[in-house]
Amino acid sequence: MTQTSVSTQDWRAALADHPVHKTDPIGDPYVLGRWHKDRASWRGYAFEARVALKSLLVRNTPAKFLIVARPRSGTSLLRELLNQVVGLHCDGEVLHHAVCAPHRFLNQLAGIKQASIYGSKVLSYQMFEVQMIRDPAQFLEGLVADDYTLIHVRRDTFDQALSLTVAQAGHGYHMRKSDNAATNGPRVVHVDEDIFARQLRHHSAVLDYEDLLMSRLPHLRIQYEDDLKQMQDHQKTIDRICAALGHPPSPVTANLVRTSTRTEITNIDALRACAETVLTENRRDP
Repeated sequence: MTQTSVSTQDWRAALADHPVHKTDPIGDPYVLGRWHKDRASWRGYAFEARVALKSLLVRNTPAKFLIVARPRSGTSLLRELLNQVVGLHCDGEVLHHAVCAPHRFLNQLAGIKQASIYGSKVLSYQMFEVQMIRDPAQFLEGLVADDYTLIHVRRDTFDQALSLTVAQAGHGYHMRKSDNAATNGPRVVHVDEDIFARQLRHHSAVLDYEDLLMSRLPHLRIQYEDDLKQMQDHQKTIDRICAALGHPPSPVTANLVRTSTRTEITNIDALRACAETVLTENRRDP
């Protein structure tokens, strides 16, 4: 578990004044920088109501965990691997649509699941833009108090922002080994450099915020490049998570294929130069 010693007052002040609050998300479906279409959907509220009704009849007490990450950081792969562990169930983005009470909803959802270990994932933008959680630190502290294990998944921002930019441009979010796309040669993509630069600025700020947010909370850190990128690392990563959850591991194997291995970016050198400029600008910012 990772946790650092920082005064609560300084930590909360740094979170409240973080540059992430001044950088707008990029791409559809954001409107005016701070409105997300998933807040205007009834799907989350309807789901929340069904879970609340079922929780009146079913009250299990599994061990609980929550995966926190930016989009395109490897959480879908991690979820696929975790769901191969006997007695463990990991849902996806259960906070994808707005609900009335995210904390209560997560607890009720865990209580109706038939599993020894139950978890789900939340993407950082969903806390900010969809659930409009004013104090993510307080939200996560409340989950820790309810015995959740927090898992923070990180990924190099260049690759994460590039993957997200390509996916948002309509080229797909996931590939499976059985997909025809995986055998028909690489897809050729030209990435808009301005959009990519904006993605880099925003998501580097988001990662910095996530790191600060998690720095004072007990959590397990998963680094995509070290723990998920290569197939030979998958089993030891799952073993490590199971050990943190106090649960026996199972053999796992991935079915998802990295989209980057099937994508040829025609202007990759220009994007790398763009990234160097953006990162230099970020280092100069106060």
